[in-house]
Amino acid sequence: MPSPTIDFRTIRPHHGSQHSGFEEAICQLAALETAPDAPFHRKGAGADAGLECYRVEADGSETGWQAKYFFEFGSSEASQLTESLSQAIARHPQLGRFIVGLPFNLSDGRVGNRISERDRWNRWVQARADAILPRVVTIELWDETQLIERFSRNEPQYAGRRHYWFDLLHFTPDWFQTRFAITRKALGTRYTPELNIELPIRRGLLAIARDPAFIESLTRLADELDEARHRTTDSVARILASGPAATQAADLDVRFRAISSLIRTASISPADPVPFDPWVRALDEASETLGVCSAAIWDLRTQQGGDRDEVRRVQFFVEHLYEAIEKVSGIIKRPVSRLANEHRLLVTGEAYPVKRRSKGTPDRRRRGTPFSDNM
Repeated sequence: MPSPTIDFRTIRPHHGSQHSGFEEAICQLAALETAPDAPFHRKGAGADAGLECYRVEADGSETGWQAKYFFEFGSSEASQLTESLSQAIARHPQLGRFIVGLPFNLSDGRVGNRISERDRWNRWVQARADAILPRVVTIELWDETQLIERFSRNEPQYAGRRHYWFDLLHFTPDWFQTRFAITRKALGTRYTPELNIELPIRRGLLAIARDPAFIESLTRLADELDEARHRTTDSVARILASGPAATQAADLDVRFRAISSLIRTASISPADPVPFDPWVRALDEASETLGVCSAAIWDLRTQQGGDRDEVRRVQFFVEHLYEAIEKVSGIIKRPVSRLANEHRLLVTGEAYPVKRRSKGTPDRRRRGTPFSDNM
C-alpha cells in the first residue's frame, strides 16, 4: 500500500527544536548504516567540531555527518557549510568522507544567468576540494529523496524511526503479523475467516443503534482531515503569502480546524441527531477555498523563476487534502451513515428457515439469532 508522505518540516522536535530533531534523525540513520563492530560516536550538545557524528572505518579513516536544517541553498547556507567543514577537517585529521544531510532537494532551474542551487552546490564542493589540497575528503549529499528512501525501507528499525520522527506508521509485514496475532488470540474460538462476512446491513444497524464503533468511526473522520491538513495548510499559506490568494491561503487552516472541531464536539447522544448536513456544508466551503488556493499554486508553476520543486510538492499535498475531503464527505453522505438519525427500522427479506422438531429433540438453531420465531 502507498505510504503517507514524509515532510521534514513536520519532524518531531528534539531538545526543544526541529533543528536538533533533524540532526538526531540523521545520526540515527548513520548509526543504522554502521556495522556493529565499527566504532560510532554521536557528538553531545555544544560545539560539535563540524560533525554531528562520525564512524571509524576499518582502515582508520573517519566518515562524518553534518546536518543542516534549512530549506534553501544560497550563499549564506554555503558559508555555514564551509565553516562546518573547516572545523571538521581541523579537528578530525583522519576524516575521509564528509556527508551533508539536507531536508530538501536542490533546485536545478536554469533561468538566464541565475545560479541554481544544484550549480551552487557543485561549485561549493569543487571549491572546498581545491581549498584543502593536498588533503582529500570526499563530500557527499543526503538530500530529501535519499532520506525519504531510508525512512521508507521495509525494515522494523527504519519503520520505528519513521513513526517516531514523523508520527507515521509504516505498515510492514511484521506490523501486520503482530496485529493479526493479537487479534486472533483475543477472539479465540469466536472468529474464523470462513464465517466472518461483513454485510452493509451490519453498518446500518451499528449506525441506527449508535453503537460505540459507529461513534468512533465518526471521530476518525476528524483524524483523517487533521492528518491531511497538518501537511498541507502551512505549506499553502507559506507559498501563497505574497500573492492574490494570500487571504484564502491563511484562512485554509482555520476552516479545516473548525470542521474537525465540529465533528469532535457534536452532541451525538441517542436523543440528538447527528449534524451531518452542517458538516457537509463546512466541507463544501473549505473545498471552495482550497480550489482558489490550488488554482493560485497552479499559476505559480507557469511563472518564470521560483522553486518549481517546492510548488510541485505543495500541489501534491493539496491533492492529498482533496482526497481526504472526498473520502470524509462520501462517508457522511452514505445512506447507511444517515440511518443514525432514524428512529425506526423495517427489515424485510426471506425468513431464516426453522425446522419443526419433535418432542424431546434439542433445539439446534444458532445461538444469538436476533429475531424470535413469531417476528
